[in-house]
Amino acid sequence: MAPKVVVGVLWVYCALSFVAPLPLAGIGRLVFWVLLITHAVECAVFLPRMRAAGGSLAHHTVQVMLWGVFHGRTLPEAGSS
Repeated sequence: MAPKVVVGVLWVYCALSFVAPLPLAGIGRLVFWVLLITHAVECAVFLPRMRAAGGSLAHHTVQVMLWGVFHGRTLPEAGSS
């Protein structure tokens, strides 16, 4: 749970850096894009596991985009049932 809180706070700070005059806003915007690209790559890596998990693929995609590896590692292996 604690890693998700850290990632959530980071996402909020980065998103706010686009609309509010925050300290280090330039770094916040850079981190936003790095997080977005990294989590998009993680979606591609975890796609077989997201499909194997059942349920909504869209739900798992959003979860991986938000939490990255912290959600992806909770998914079952692609070959297991």
